[in-house]
Amino acid sequence: MTDTGPLDQDTELRPGWARIRAAVEGGRVAGIIVPAFAHIAYRWHDWNTQRSWLLDRKLFVIATDPTALVTGLEPEGARS
Repeated sequence: MTDTGPLDQDTELRPGWARIRAAVEGGRVAGIIVPAFAHIAYRWHDWNTQRSWLLDRKLFVIATDPTALVTGLEPEGARS
Protein backbone atom coordinates (compact mmCIF):
# COMPACT_ATOMS: atom_id res chain seq x y z
CA MET A 1 0.00 0.00 0.00
CA THR A 2 1.40 3.40 -0.89
CA ASP A 3 0.57 7.07 -0.64
CA THR A 4 1.77 9.06 -3.61
CA GLY A 5 -0.02 12.30 -2.76
CA PRO A 6 1.88 15.58 -2.53
CA LEU A 7 3.79 15.69 0.74
CA ASP A 8 2.76 19.26 1.49
CA GLN A 9 -0.94 18.39 1.18
CA ASP A 10 -3.02 17.85 4.31
CA THR A 11 -2.69 14.20 5.30
CA GLU A 12 -6.45 13.81 5.54
CA LEU A 13 -6.79 14.74 1.83
CA ARG A 14 -4.27 12.23 0.49
CA PRO A 15 -6.08 9.16 -0.91
CA GLY A 16 -3.18 6.82 -0.19
CA TRP A 17 -3.05 7.88 3.43
CA ALA A 18 -6.79 7.20 3.75
CA ARG A 19 -6.18 3.63 2.55
CA ILE A 20 -3.32 3.22 5.00
CA ARG A 21 -5.48 4.53 7.87
CA ALA A 22 -8.26 2.10 6.93
CA ALA A 23 -5.78 -0.80 6.91
CA VAL A 24 -4.47 0.24 10.31
CA GLU A 25 -7.96 0.56 11.77
CA GLY A 26 -8.86 -2.82 10.28
CA GLY A 27 -5.91 -4.46 12.03
CA ARG A 28 -4.19 -5.37 8.76
CA VAL A 29 -1.03 -3.32 9.44
CA ALA A 30 1.52 -3.67 12.23
CA GLY A 31 3.77 -0.85 11.12
CA ILE A 32 4.73 1.64 8.46
CA ILE A 33 8.00 1.97 6.54
CA VAL A 34 8.71 5.26 4.76
CA PRO A 35 11.74 6.81 3.06
CA ALA A 36 11.61 9.72 5.55
CA PHE A 37 9.21 10.73 8.31
CA ALA A 38 8.04 13.68 6.22
CA HIS A 39 6.33 11.14 3.94
CA ILE A 40 3.83 10.62 6.74
CA ALA A 41 3.33 14.33 7.33
CA TYR A 42 5.41 17.22 6.03
CA ARG A 43 4.25 20.02 8.34
CA TRP A 44 5.26 19.93 12.00
CA HIS A 45 1.69 20.04 13.37
CA ASP A 46 0.55 17.31 10.98
CA TRP A 47 3.49 15.11 11.95
CA ASN A 48 2.67 15.44 15.65
CA THR A 49 -0.97 14.56 14.97
CA GLN A 50 -0.12 11.52 12.85
CA ARG A 51 2.65 10.40 15.21
CA SER A 52 0.20 10.43 18.13
CA TRP A 53 -2.34 8.48 16.08
CA LEU A 54 0.26 5.86 15.14
CA LEU A 55 1.56 5.52 18.70
CA ASP A 56 -1.98 5.17 20.09
CA ARG A 57 -2.38 2.15 17.80
CA LYS A 58 1.00 0.73 18.87
CA LEU A 59 2.42 0.71 15.35
CA PHE A 60 6.08 0.79 14.54
CA VAL A 61 7.29 3.45 12.12
CA ILE A 62 10.62 3.15 10.34
CA ALA A 63 12.24 5.76 8.12
CA THR A 64 14.87 4.23 5.87
CA ASP A 65 16.71 7.56 5.76
CA PRO A 66 15.27 9.81 8.48
CA THR A 67 17.54 12.71 7.49
CA ALA A 68 16.62 12.65 3.77
CA LEU A 69 13.62 14.95 4.02
CA VAL A 70 12.92 16.95 7.14
CA THR A 71 9.50 18.26 8.03
CA GLY A 72 8.50 21.56 6.48
CA LEU A 73 8.37 23.66 9.63
CA GLU A 74 10.18 23.77 12.91
CA PRO A 75 8.03 23.95 16.05
CA GLU A 76 8.56 27.71 16.34
CA GLY A 77 7.32 28.23 12.75
CA ALA A 78 4.20 26.18 13.35
CA ARG A 79 3.03 28.61 16.04
CA SER A 80 3.34 31.76 13.95
